[in-house]
Amino acid sequence: MTELLYLFDDSTECTASVLSCLPTGDGLYAVTLDRTIFHPQGGGQPSDIGTINNVSVVKVVHTPEAVLHLTDHEVAGEVVLKVNSEKRFLHSRLHSAGHIIGLVGDQLSWHATRGNHFPGEARVIFEPQDPASVKLVDCVQFQAQVNQIVTQAFARVLTENNGIRTVTWGNLPAYPCGGTHVKTLNEIGQVEIKKIKLKKGQITVSYALT
Repeated sequence: MTELLYLFDDSTECTASVLSCLPTGDGLYAVTLDRTIFHPQGGGQPSDIGTINNVSVVKVVHTPEAVLHLTDHEVAGEVVLKVNSEKRFLHSRLHSAGHIIGLVGDQLSWHATRGNHFPGEARVIFEPQDPASVKLVDCVQFQAQVNQIVTQAFARVLTENNGIRTVTWGNLPAYPCGGTHVKTLNEIGQVEIKKIKLKKGQITVSYALT
C-alpha cells in the first residue's frame, strides 16, 4: 500500500521506492510507489503532474488497489519525485475556494454536496432540501461574502478521525476532504463568482480566481 504523504505534507519533492512499473498499452507506464507526494485526480481536483527521476508524470489516479502514476517512460529502484509546484498551488487555491463557497452556501441552507475545482470550469453544487423555498442571492452579494472570509489569514487545520481527514481554517466549520489546500486562507486570493443558477432542484455556483 502506498503511503499518501500529500494528506499531511505539503512537500513537492521527496524520494520513494518503485514497487511496480507496468505498461498500460497506450504508450504509458503505471508506476506504484511505496509512498507519494502526488495527489491523484479525485474529489473534484485534477491530479498533480511532475516527474519521477526526470520522467514525466502525466496523470495520477487512485484505484481501489493502488495509486498509479502514469509516466511516459519506465522507472525503477529508488527515485526522486518532483511535483509541479505551480500547478499544485493553483489546484490548492481553487479547491480551498470551493470549500469557502460551500460554507457560504451552507449558511444560506443550500447544502453543498460536491464540487469541480478544475481550472476554467470550477463550480460547487448545492442540493437544498426544499428547492421551491430557496432564495437565490446575486453574484455580487455572494462574492462579497466569500471574499470577506478569504481575506482572513486563518491557518489551515487538518485532523484525522477513524481514517477520515477533515480540513478547515481557523475556527470555520470543517469538511471531510482528501484534497490539497492552501496553508492560510488569504493565499487563495480574490474569488470571482461568475454565475449562480438554480435548475432541477440544484444550485450551481460557478467561480474563478482573479
